[in-house]
Amino acid sequence: MFALRGEQIRAGRALKRWSRKQLAQEASRFHPVSEETIRDWEGIDGVINATTARANAVVRAFDEAGVELLNHGAPGARLRSVEQS
Repeated sequence: MFALRGEQIRAGRALKRWSRKQLAQEASRFHPVSEETIRDWEGIDGVINATTARANAVVRAFDEAGVELLNHGAPGARLRSVEQS
């Protein structure tokens, strides 16, 4: 199971240069997520407390935008290489 962290949301958004509003809109294509929720989650250092559907919506939004969220011992985010796209 993937544990989404506040640091990953902040990093992913920075990589895409998205506003909180834009991330909320992208994620809401899959499940409703508000800009306020994004703000609250970004304020957490560690695993966020979210429903699976909401957390998955954010993960999917990043994935479709080419952002890979890492969770193997060193949680983070990176842009997917051109070869993987």
